[in-house]
Amino acid sequence: MARTDAGSVTHPDQLPVADECWTAASAPGTVAGALRAAGKWDWTAPLAIDDHDWWYRCQFRCDAPAGASLDFGGLASLADVWLNGAHVLSSDNMFVAHHIEPGNVLDHDNELIIRFASLTSALAVRRARPRWRTRLVDNQNLRWIRTTLLGRMPGWSSAPQTVGPWKSVTLLPGSATRIVSKRVRSRLDNGDGVVSVAVRVHAAPGTNITAANVMVGSIERPAIVRWTDNDFVAHATIRITDAAIWWPHTHGDQPLYDAAIRVIADNSEIQLPLGRVAFRRVRLDTDDGDFGLYINNERVFWRGVCWSPPDPLRLHCTSAEYRRTLELARDAGMNMIRVGGTMVYEHDTFHELCDELGIAVWQDFMFANMDYPVDDAAFAASVEREASQQLQRIAGHPSLVLVCGNSEVEQQAAMMGRPSTDWRSRLFSENLPDLVAEHAGMVPYWPSSPSGGALPFHVNAGDGHYFGYGPYLRPLSDVRASEVRFASETLALSNVPEPSFVDRMSCGANGAGHHPEWKRGVPRDNGSGWDFEDIRDHYVREIFNVDPVAVRYSDPERYLALGRVAGGELITRTVAEWRRAESPCSGALVWLYRDLRPGAGWGVLDHEGAPKAAYYYLARAYRPVTVVMSDEGLNGIAIHAINDGPAPITPVLTLSLFRGSVSVGETSVHVTLPERSTVNISADKLLGSFTDVSYAYRFGRPNHDAVVATLTDSETGIFLAQSFHFPLGMGAPRSATHLRSTIRRIDDECYSLTVKADELALAVVVDTPGWRPSDNYFHVAPDGERTILLSAIGEPTTLTGNMSALNTHAPCGFRA
Repeated sequence: MARTDAGSVTHPDQLPVADECWTAASAPGTVAGALRAAGKWDWTAPLAIDDHDWWYRCQFRCDAPAGASLDFGGLASLADVWLNGAHVLSSDNMFVAHHIEPGNVLDHDNELIIRFASLTSALAVRRARPRWRTRLVDNQNLRWIRTTLLGRMPGWSSAPQTVGPWKSVTLLPGSATRIVSKRVRSRLDNGDGVVSVAVRVHAAPGTNITAANVMVGSIERPAIVRWTDNDFVAHATIRITDAAIWWPHTHGDQPLYDAAIRVIADNSEIQLPLGRVAFRRVRLDTDDGDFGLYINNERVFWRGVCWSPPDPLRLHCTSAEYRRTLELARDAGMNMIRVGGTMVYEHDTFHELCDELGIAVWQDFMFANMDYPVDDAAFAASVEREASQQLQRIAGHPSLVLVCGNSEVEQQAAMMGRPSTDWRSRLFSENLPDLVAEHAGMVPYWPSSPSGGALPFHVNAGDGHYFGYGPYLRPLSDVRASEVRFASETLALSNVPEPSFVDRMSCGANGAGHHPEWKRGVPRDNGSGWDFEDIRDHYVREIFNVDPVAVRYSDPERYLALGRVAGGELITRTVAEWRRAESPCSGALVWLYRDLRPGAGWGVLDHEGAPKAAYYYLARAYRPVTVVMSDEGLNGIAIHAINDGPAPITPVLTLSLFRGSVSVGETSVHVTLPERSTVNISADKLLGSFTDVSYAYRFGRPNHDAVVATLTDSETGIFLAQSFHFPLGMGAPRSATHLRSTIRRIDDECYSLTVKADELALAVVVDTPGWRPSDNYFHVAPDGERTILLSAIGEPTTLTGNMSALNTHAPCGFRA
């Protein structure tokens, strides 16, 4: 890879030849990824990649050039390709794949050269003005360029600009039988699974194909074959009686059936995989402003995150890293991930793992906020090709449950005062839904996120981006008052990474809140007079009744610790409100999964992919089997016991009241929870007498300062879930709370750790370098205990660590 000034080199013959002008690069990959690998990327002074032209070159051998071809999975964003000096391709859409058959241009020894032209120069060209301007981007001409907005949104996206061969470049031999294209679709029909297959196969020259059979699971059927030159198209339909049903992991199993085509020749046969299929039924109910996304006729509370690429520099990572990242999501109870319109279409590995792990996918097309030039014929044709290719690629995945036209286009138009006729262009009302119907007809389409209300951003109809309790500084009561139907974005918070991460930043904890390096990692809305750290500080003040600035001056580590827990409490309280039995809300997707750069970003995972405090709060809030409490004012405390699983359970519910370390009331009852149900129980009814459990009547001194609801397995006594409510507010004064621990070895890679507390311990943190806790930042009731698992990260090391609570004076060490 080499950098040249924009427009200074127009042909490969003019490129520099000196080795020092070139940097090793890879595909799939990007300029930023190559610079990082060469030690040339600096987060404190990121290079303006779009300002330059970038040239890639690759020399390769082709033993049998006759009939061979090249596939380009994705070129970001304005690319020209030369093969052996001949110009063979131009591309202006990073989301479109290209297949070229170079013919005699391809030789045994070859040189491939790709130029990625400066986007900054292209944006300087005068074009028609949009009907509205968005602050999301600085240059409105980006609406003409089909590229990701990552790195091009000042304020909130500090990722580098994406340039380069971000998807694979592949040499396809002409001498091999291979799949050219495929369409595999599955559906349910009265309990049976039906799979329809259409696959185009290139037959190796001289191969006499006599038959082709399609296989799904253990069933094999002959295909109808139609020939075109050296290719043939095979069609088949297979019915599986009483097919097993695919569910999100919170609600059931994920049976997958292997599919393949067996090509039979005179003296041989070859089996070509078609991927895996599954059977489920999805529908979207939007009557009367609802946004109920049903799967297999079951209304589900969808919860998860808005996705960000695991490696925002390369936009590609290993299958192992995809698996690790998605397993963290599954383990946190997430059953949906939204791939938003400001990101990129994810790689096949992502979708395959979502199928396997039972994580549903809400897929946006890559449009956001801008007034796109749909009336331009070339632009419209490029978008049609892009959308068709992407739908053909992902439509067969059972995890795909919703396709959405864009992110915040309708909202932006409405907020800029445009009439309702301008909110939705025919790109989102006609073109894209028609393509979804053609390529993914069993998947619901939604035109924009958010959409559906009297104004698109009203949250009481359709889907909404709810930031009331959070960035808009509203009280907790706003969560219920707003009557959110589906929060497709919510809880955008400046989540503080763990102390070990902060210590590795050159500014350290002492730089929090003011140092330039720290502030570069804190997101902000472009043009606003505040950032998301200001939001966090507001709720630190509200929850703990302290001045965050004064705390930061005197004790920066304490300031960050309070910030971690404040963000977690917002998550806990918001999701609990939405999971009530009476709530109209049917989903919550937290913005954002992973930080785009080092710092206190929106992610619940840090820039390196490690969980922050917010991740653990989210995991407890999202549990399939859980208990939450809500303050119902003069009606006391409502306890909501939830079982999303496929089988009924009868756990024990224990309600405990504490004043300081003293128990002032406790009762237990067996609760019958049918499959996929929520049961609402009055705390006053459980207690059997008036205790002013929510401290709403305030007749004198409160009886208690903590309410604890606990679910345990009725047969084993194993802990299932726990919820805390503080009638007088949480606070966090340091006290004489003492923590004790017991460690038990399970195997070389796993230990159990039991934490005991004699008094209430708030937000207990377990810090174990090299080991990941299954839970963290959890409260422990007075004279109570919690047991968690510690799993080795990579090769096991000696287990040593510390534990502390927000209200303890000093950490307590332990060692296996």
